Amino acid sequence: MSDEKELSCEIDSILKKASEEILNKQSGHCFTVENIEPNFNEDYSPYVKKDLEEFINFDMLGEESDNLESFSNILTSTNHEDLTGDRSVLKILLDPGIGQVVPENYIVFLHYIAYISNLHEPFDVTYLQGKRPKRFTLGNYELLPGLEIGVKTMRIGENARFIVSPELAYREMGCPPRIPPNATILFDVHLVSYLSPENSLLYDKDSRDPERFNISMVQVKKIHKEGNELFKLRNIERAIFKYEKAIELLHLIGCNSDDEEVEIMKYLNKLYTNLSLCYLKQCAFNKVCRMGIEAMKYSERFSKFSTKLFFNWGKALRLLKDFSEANNKLKKALKLEPKNKYQEDENVRWPPSFWEVFHTRLSEFVNGDDDILTVNLNNNLDDIELVKRKVSTYNLKWHIIQKAGVESKSIAIQKIEE
Repeated sequence: MSDEKELSCEIDSILKKASEEILNKQSGHCFTVENIEPNFNEDYSPYVKKDLEEFINFDMLGEESDNLESFSNILTSTNHEDLTGDRSVLKILLDPGIGQVVPENYIVFLHYIAYISNLHEPFDVTYLQGKRPKRFTLGNYELLPGLEIGVKTMRIGENARFIVSPELAYREMGCPPRIPPNATILFDVHLVSYLSPENSLLYDKDSRDPERFNISMVQVKKIHKEGNELFKLRNIERAIFKYEKAIELLHLIGCNSDDEEVEIMKYLNKLYTNLSLCYLKQCAFNKVCRMGIEAMKYSERFSKFSTKLFFNWGKALRLLKDFSEANNKLKKALKLEPKNKYQEDENVRWPPSFWEVFHTRLSEFVNGDDDILTVNLNNNLDDIELVKRKVSTYNLKWHIIQKAGVESKSIAIQKIEE
């Protein structure tokens, strides 16, 4: 064993001497490199400690090991999916997204927080590197292999947690001074958006133009206006397409000042609010809630909340039967604009989309285990009578809900006990 060590030292000495001779013959500066054992320091962080406090996650506490079981305290038998078949990448879905999953080789815009399993403090936080999401191109080796596998399963607006084995993360080398060898990594990821490489190339060719921001904002406002005109014409699908194109463009825009950053965030908040109304018109209530969550990520950063957003959000939650949270959102809308009671024209007939949702909810209620189905109505007598007739065809009973002895605009539908 000692002979092998002596031979290794001799080889190192020969290589070092040969390297120095080659470098001495070159003009310019000469640097020497020593083979120093890397120093892993868990206390090292490129971020200010105070800024990290918001992202501390005590679920991360545990003992580091060389396999995924170091995160066993947050895994159950049913809360995760094995994306690779060998448990090299596990996914825990936190909040579902909308639309299709990210296509191959697309450009993604995302935020992530990265943890090592024995530390509750993250080693990487994109939220602290800028207010807007980071841009990565899939298939271009810009993300760790395990993280890219996970991102490829995500949809727009999705929040997910990925546990990545060392083999698909930093492997046996680690990444000094913070990430030790054979470290299992956990990523909390939020996928904001994605777009095709073709669309990105068309925009990137003008990336060095000093007027890029102003030119881009003119284009965003033009697309936004087109979306508004389509919405007025009740062409909801095309309006959604325009609003989403404007959002894509905003994520690509670079900015050189805080004022430009705030202007981008204001427009993102406005566009997500517009989308919430579009999805409300389509009775896509879960998408309305997702747009609300997305809009809040930007409105919270410049302390400007949209009354219209909370109103749309509250209506969607009410139709999803989440009455408590719906009430909270509607109260926020009224708090922002106390004089605006947001009373709808109660005598207007419900649109066909309402009856489609009503039939679905009623059928699910009849075949499900719930005891009571609550329906909020308008004041149109024809609609109220139609609801009563439809309820009676299912052999159900109903009554108007009273609050403090006063009849409300809601009816409770119940099954008749046999």
